[in-house]
Amino acid sequence: MAYWNVEGNKNHLLLLANLPYNRKDKGRKIQTIFRQYWSDFLKTLKTPLRSSIIYNVENMMNCHILTEGYIFYECPKCDNFTLTGLSCHSRFCTSCNKKYSEHRSLAVKEKLLDVPHRHFVFTIPDTIRNFFRLYRDLYDILFQSVNESLKKLVQSTKSSRRNNKELGIVCFLHTYGRSLALNPHIHALISEATVDNNKKVKNHYFFPFNRLKKIYMYTLLNNIYDYLKEKGRPNHRIAFYKLREQITKEQKDEGLYIYGPKNKTNKDESDEMTSDEVTEYIVRYSAHPAISEQRILDIDYENNTVYWYYDPHEDDGVSDEELKLGRQYIKDNIFDFIKRLIIHIPDKGFHLIRYYGAYSNRSKKRVKSKNYQKVIQEIKQKLSNLSWRLLLLKTYGYDPILCKCGTVMVKNIEFSYLKARGDPRYEQIQYH
Repeated sequence: MAYWNVEGNKNHLLLLANLPYNRKDKGRKIQTIFRQYWSDFLKTLKTPLRSSIIYNVENMMNCHILTEGYIFYECPKCDNFTLTGLSCHSRFCTSCNKKYSEHRSLAVKEKLLDVPHRHFVFTIPDTIRNFFRLYRDLYDILFQSVNESLKKLVQSTKSSRRNNKELGIVCFLHTYGRSLALNPHIHALISEATVDNNKKVKNHYFFPFNRLKKIYMYTLLNNIYDYLKEKGRPNHRIAFYKLREQITKEQKDEGLYIYGPKNKTNKDESDEMTSDEVTEYIVRYSAHPAISEQRILDIDYENNTVYWYYDPHEDDGVSDEELKLGRQYIKDNIFDFIKRLIIHIPDKGFHLIRYYGAYSNRSKKRVKSKNYQKVIQEIKQKLSNLSWRLLLLKTYGYDPILCKCGTVMVKNIEFSYLKARGDPRYEQIQYH
């Protein structure tokens, strides 16, 4: 295998205006920050980081870095060539998660019944958020509590329990808000129909919100307390018990906040989103770091600060500009900014998207919609468009291997360099 001298050919690469070589680093501010400061940040820590944080950050730092490996493409008609760095497949990478979110979005759509769906957001009180920082198992409890609450709501009669009527539910965990603070909440896509043991589908449009909010409050708080009784420290259990009593007393008439507008069924109906649009929106925010590259305005390497912004949720839906809080601009110490981001990296094997009720993988009630075959064909077609090259064309509008002479470049395996990836002849397709 040949090892190409990247530096020796750098000037030649810069001449290729049609290639993305000059554009690679412009939008990768998070990677730049971590490559510059990560080793110094680690020296400041008093306690070790979770292994998943180390793994995902270090992979992200090496994503598309040519010294870590590349695929060599050359033009069959002229002397031009380009090197494309290898993807990291990290959960913390803004680049790789584009393809992940597209895949997950299609996987969710494949499960959905051919019925209208509602988008609910289940929140938790800010006074108990720190318990989720201390006990990461509580994220599982949050998923469980949302599912149990919806099941209690829909199975409120003897006949519904006897026939085991269930909604189709897809839950997505988000652990952060726009300010990057820890703010665990569940986005749920819920079918406006139930499926019973006989696979009978029945419309279910009415969701009594006041009742659901109360059910969710007691279910969540009791489940968390039961968990802390078994696995929590005594002082944490006592502290949560007091908070539970306080919350249930103060919120007994209202319950916990749940957001749940009715979705539109087609694009012309209203300003609300369709089920497909909701799915794409939720998955997109489930599959990238807590902040987008566009919200990072400046990195000051002399003073070690990051300047970024967010638009408060409180301003959503407020038309009067004088009543809005307005865009919030934050200047963070670089290490504080890194902490804000890495706390939201999930543990290895943790599923941010889960299916319940009629959509559960274990459910025997899976009902195929009338347009099932058509939907599957559309999904297969979209999956075939998720290749590296086509995604760049779709997202950024350029072809990464189109030579300036108009010829599509071809892969040269002998000149490719796959550091620590084994023999490129066997792994070229798997990793790129």
